[in-house]
Amino acid sequence: MTQENKSLFLRESSGLVREVSPWASMSATFGLVTGGVPILILSWLFTAPGANWILSFLFMLPATLGTAFLFYVAGVSMPRAGGDYVFNSRAVHPAVGFVNYWGLFIGFALSLGYYSYLAAQWFSYLFSGIGLAYNNSYFLSIGNFLGTTQAEIALGTAVVIMSSLLGAFTRYQWKFVLYGGIITLITSVIMFSALVTIHPSDFANALAQNTGIADAYNEVINDAISNGLSFYPTLYATVLAGPVVWYYYTWYNLPASWSGEMKKPKQNVLYATIVSILIIAIYYIVFTYLNLNAFGYKFLTAWSYISNNGVNDTVYNTLQGIGNFTPYFAFITTHSLPLFIIMFIALWLPNFYSNPPLVVALVRYLFAWSFDRIMPAWLADVNENLKAPVKATILVGILGEIGVLLYAFNTPIAIVDTTVVFEIGYAVFALSIALMPFLRANLFRNTVVYRKTIGKVPIVSIIGFSVFAFLIYILAITWGNPVLLPINLPTLASLAVIYASGIAIYTIAYIYNERKGIDLSILFKEIPPE
Repeated sequence: MTQENKSLFLRESSGLVREVSPWASMSATFGLVTGGVPILILSWLFTAPGANWILSFLFMLPATLGTAFLFYVAGVSMPRAGGDYVFNSRAVHPAVGFVNYWGLFIGFALSLGYYSYLAAQWFSYLFSGIGLAYNNSYFLSIGNFLGTTQAEIALGTAVVIMSSLLGAFTRYQWKFVLYGGIITLITSVIMFSALVTIHPSDFANALAQNTGIADAYNEVINDAISNGLSFYPTLYATVLAGPVVWYYYTWYNLPASWSGEMKKPKQNVLYATIVSILIIAIYYIVFTYLNLNAFGYKFLTAWSYISNNGVNDTVYNTLQGIGNFTPYFAFITTHSLPLFIIMFIALWLPNFYSNPPLVVALVRYLFAWSFDRIMPAWLADVNENLKAPVKATILVGILGEIGVLLYAFNTPIAIVDTTVVFEIGYAVFALSIALMPFLRANLFRNTVVYRKTIGKVPIVSIIGFSVFAFLIYILAITWGNPVLLPINLPTLASLAVIYASGIAIYTIAYIYNERKGIDLSILFKEIPPE
């Protein structure tokens, strides 16, 4: 890079330091991908009743690993702050890269609020579960209070603040993430060991005793079926489950955003993408299999249907305080309070400890945009003591709080676009890396570390085109699904606002820099300094 081209960027070095270990990154990926998802898996069984969920996880795995490989290539080829965005913006055209990652940024920022709110909401399930199991009015009152909107906003805000503080104190954050992953591993092993011992007949007896309803187990199933639940043929339902299972695997691109701060980037990004996804696939399969076998496939599907469709079921109404928080089912069957708390930790902790890495990822995208002169320069200011972009971290914390409030008061707007934004974002990234060898041949030869071919076609292009085609298919299944993405005015308007605002920001930045004598088209032919 020439001195003239170096001056296009804000400065000649990022000011960030390489301090993230491979194990911390892998732990962060596990939390980012799985945080909140296990309960979501059981809550969304009704989206594909009759599906072989284990088979669906296996069906979605090759495409997921293919996409993870593309992000691995991006992370090790351009290990910078916002590395996956940096790669996407250089692969085809900077406008494509920025607008695509602007959409992903909005999805992740709203998710910061959502998962902070969810981390708070689960405390209501914890105390309500203890109160219901022991018929204790004190714990029930605590659970009811923690289930109020005001309490959940307060706790969600506290989670955002703690996550932002840890995001600013990165050295402590990565230790926190690593230890959080270790605790999650230990508690998950205990949880799985307990689920193995539970049989549906034992649970049915416990449910009847706990609710005082003689045939509570079958009543749940019958009420759901009489109110519209029907089980599809297995193969059709398994395919129908594809979009939600694919979504359960997402978020593994985020480690590439802090690849500029990784120790041993090649090993680190490998652990954080491909290896992590393999571990997560095993975790999801074991968790789903054990829960379906412990409590019964039809019962859990019916329970999820009743919960999501507002069916008036006596059993569900009796236990409404715990919603879809199925560790309660293990609690009333085993009568073990320590086990209930351990299961709570196993499922709650990844949802909590993944928030600081999410803050870091969002901050690194802002940082990269600032370095590329699309966003204000102050977003790339690095505090000399903390070695972190504190100003950008504060801004992300504010965005997270907005997400908390949106989820509390306008849930459809907060979550309606998440699935489709990720589908579009990953699809555009896959297409960009597939086209790069043909549209940016020199940059591809000089920077991309994996350039093997089959014949004359680069393997990354073959995988990229395949992943793109797959995601277009998944998008087609998702679009119009009343659970995943209902087509209505708020949906269309919010999607239009997300991508139109990205186009507007890029256009304004291009014109502004052009008037200052800076040609962004030249800047995007270079890679930002380390």
